[in-house]
Amino acid sequence: MVELLLDSSFLIFVANTPACGFEDVKASLGRPELVVLDAVIDELNTIRSRAASKRAKAAGRASEYASSLKRISYEEGGDVDDKILNYAEANGAAVATIDSELKRRLRAVRVSVVSRRGNRLVWEGV
Repeated sequence: MVELLLDSSFLIFVANTPACGFEDVKASLGRPELVVLDAVIDELNTIRSRAASKRAKAAGRASEYASSLKRISYEEGGDVDDKILNYAEANGAAVATIDSELKRRLRAVRVSVVSRRGNRLVWEGV
């Protein structure tokens, strides 16, 4: 079973946009195992505590959504994006992100990405 690693931008989008098509994407991927790094949970909690009210609430909903996912401790890399990239590359995981810079970096090392096009999600395999 393929792992789909979710980053904070993606979690915020999915948790706050119910009709985004995530179920369709998961079905097309063969029901991947959804995973989240501890560092992503920490990032959501930081946003939740430091952001303005609307963004804090969105991060809170994303954190609640992420609480039902498999959590992974992974320390290889500097910032959260580095950890996501290193984990995906080392473990053959796909990554779900809305972050254009992270998406570019992932595609450069041939990691498959689930991302957003408008208000819909799309699979961008390698």
